[in-house]
Amino acid sequence: MAAIGIVFKANMFITFLQMGLANGVQPLLGYNYGSGDHKRFVSVERYTKKCCVIVGILATALFFVLREPIIRLFISDGEVVYYGVKMLIAYMLSGPVIGLLFVNMNCMQSVGNSFPATILSVMRQGLLLIPLLYLLNACMGLNGVIYGQALTDYEAVILSAVLWRRIRRRIERR
Repeated sequence: MAAIGIVFKANMFITFLQMGLANGVQPLLGYNYGSGDHKRFVSVERYTKKCCVIVGILATALFFVLREPIIRLFISDGEVVYYGVKMLIAYMLSGPVIGLLFVNMNCMQSVGNSFPATILSVMRQGLLLIPLLYLLNACMGLNGVIYGQALTDYEAVILSAVLWRRIRRRIERR
């Protein structure tokens, strides 16, 4: 329990960096959509996605290199550090791409489609994660459980890309 608590806090750094980028650009997305400047909207979207991936890769690499010292910042117990390092690696797997989910959700909200974005948010931390944790626990025990969040994040990123592509096509046809 101590290890997973530490990992949650450490992983928030990677997630919140990308969430901040995605949320910070939402007014710009909304303004460009509202003004009908589709070219600039797409430009801002792509640039933000590139930034999120770059920040995600760099932060994940930093956390991977410094995984043990990061865990040891919080606790020095050897067993907790061992499990913390193992769990941190598992949680970091989605670090490079999780920002794409947040950008896609903010794009949906910026064009007036907040319902799919809300569904994605609920699915990521509830509807997808909880059943997957039970399944992974039954199949692989603790090792499966610690990879649950990363798997859920990848599922949510893929689902958000599909949903956003459909919404964008519908908008472009207008």
